Amino acid sequence: MNNWLKAGINLNLSSGLKYSANDAAWFSAYHAVPILPKYDMENYEALTESGIPDASPYSSAHLLGYRGAQNPFLQLDYSNNRQDSKKVHSGIYSEISFIPNKLRFKTTYNVSLGAIKNRNVGLPYFVTDDAKRLLSSISTDRIIDYDQFLDNVLTYSDSFGNHNLTVMLGQSYRDERYEYLSGYAEDIPEPQNAWYIGQSRSETSKQVNDGAERIYGLSYFGRISYNYDNRYLGYFTLRREGTSKYQEKWGTFPAFGLGWVVSEESFFNNVDFVDFLKFRAGWGQLGNDKIARAAGENTTNPVFLAIDDTQVNGTITTSTFGYLEWEVVEETNVGITANFLDNRLRLESDYFIRDTKKAAIPVNLKLQSGSILRNVGEIRNSGLEVVLNWDDNITRDLKYSVGINVSTLKNEVRDLYGQPYLNGGIAEFRQRSQVGEPLLSFYGYEVAGVYQNQAEIDADPVAVENGLVPGDFKFVDQDGNDVINDDDKVFLGSYFPDLTYGASLGLTYKNFDFSMNIMGQSGNKILNRKRGEIIWTDDTNIDADLATGLWNGEGTSNKYPSASGLRRGWNQNFSDYLVEDGSFFRIQNVQLGYNLNGTQLFGKGFPNARVFVTAERPLTVFSYNGFNPEVPNGIDRQFYPVPSVYTVGLNVKF
Repeated sequence: MNNWLKAGINLNLSSGLKYSANDAAWFSAYHAVPILPKYDMENYEALTESGIPDASPYSSAHLLGYRGAQNPFLQLDYSNNRQDSKKVHSGIYSEISFIPNKLRFKTTYNVSLGAIKNRNVGLPYFVTDDAKRLLSSISTDRIIDYDQFLDNVLTYSDSFGNHNLTVMLGQSYRDERYEYLSGYAEDIPEPQNAWYIGQSRSETSKQVNDGAERIYGLSYFGRISYNYDNRYLGYFTLRREGTSKYQEKWGTFPAFGLGWVVSEESFFNNVDFVDFLKFRAGWGQLGNDKIARAAGENTTNPVFLAIDDTQVNGTITTSTFGYLEWEVVEETNVGITANFLDNRLRLESDYFIRDTKKAAIPVNLKLQSGSILRNVGEIRNSGLEVVLNWDDNITRDLKYSVGINVSTLKNEVRDLYGQPYLNGGIAEFRQRSQVGEPLLSFYGYEVAGVYQNQAEIDADPVAVENGLVPGDFKFVDQDGNDVINDDDKVFLGSYFPDLTYGASLGLTYKNFDFSMNIMGQSGNKILNRKRGEIIWTDDTNIDADLATGLWNGEGTSNKYPSASGLRRGWNQNFSDYLVEDGSFFRIQNVQLGYNLNGTQLFGKGFPNARVFVTAERPLTVFSYNGFNPEVPNGIDRQFYPVPSVYTVGLNVKF
């Protein structure tokens, strides 16, 4: 606007409509028996002749003698899931320069509004008595998000000879609101324009629910940065954070760092092969307020009882509740940045120790059942990160670049408030957090092999005691007392990778260019829960490695049990049979391109263009018996395969 005042405004609008398949379809497709046809017209004609309403032409595994429908098209074609979303993001700012290039003040206000409408409709169908939906249903919800953010920052920068100083003071305010309204009903008319709860012919099925949440946050912060002659560097920051989420609303979080640019020292002038060398170290704390606010409140829950055939309403109030505060993430790091050989070789390396202190963990209540969350845990992540890049010109027309990055990670539980461990996981799929071990490690029995014959059964007191048969798992008796119980369970690995890595290659020759990126990780484990689902699913399919590797006689397998053994409780104990190596190597992206100079080829006025071919994820190498080794929490129940994408393209610049 002028030399001392700047201002701006932005506005982003978006609108989307998405239809999504029923989540159960992929799960059904994976577990469906391989001989199941898509359609069964003979059954459909019989249903139609009998006057069965909503008869479906699709097949069901029931018709083949199996249990469960297993046909994914029943979820796909008789479900209609739609999401409408509208979003508005807007911001305005102004900046005043009180002293040119020295003292300035900036204020920013941002607001966002999101409105999401979800509507899920289930349509009626009939295949068999065990594969049917007699009444249509609709569930719908409206979600409104309204967030406001106000930031004010005052910055002063100045230099005094070789001394350079920057001081910053700031304040931030946030107001985040969330509201929802949901409803459900059955027996709606089939025409799509009647898919509303109000159109339901079943008054007793109608349900409604609503809720809201509002969180305020206020922060004050400051930072001082200083450097002397671009050689000695230092900074100090302090944040005072407040939130309405917790009983202990405020937290104070300091941080500081130091740096030394050795290459600027006079004694370093004769070191020709090093162009830049900087050592740095830092320590700091940040607050984490991502714990659900409900975990820190005493609660009153409604209950409904039937007494003498009359509904009686009441409440249950908890007498204990967690007193929560900010989690504190404290990090110490040391690092080096260096350039060598005329800046062709560049190194960036950091070692860090990151402790989550005052971690909210469940603490068992005394003299009563249950647990509450308290800020008494501590978890450590530590590791080394290294990035190396090299680029050079072989000739005037031929250039290349190579990059490598490697990261290590060690996750460790440090404190559980004196508790020996915390159990996690679901049902038979157990995880455990214990001091000295990674968070939520898989925990169960080690498989020593498979009992091959009756002689092995008779010679093993464990097998005799538990009535085992050839083809059953042989678990490791860790304490050697001829009894398999909880004392024999061990840690089976963690979903945290010990090592992640990546690399890049770039080549340019005249108008041609080529690039490739790879990535991978190792040291992590994946719980193949798809195999474990046989505990609950009925006569369903299994993966090829398991199907072809099942024990079917002496010497046929020492890795997998027999087919009948899959159904026996002994073999369904959680063990490393279900825990697999999650390491993988992937070529993430490959691209070959050619640049066309329109003026040189066709004369003045013709645009430049670029022709390229790209392969995204063309190769992934892994041993895990699943479709995708990238499982964020280490538990794979129905992760969809990651596709490879091949593209041929043309970009024209006018």
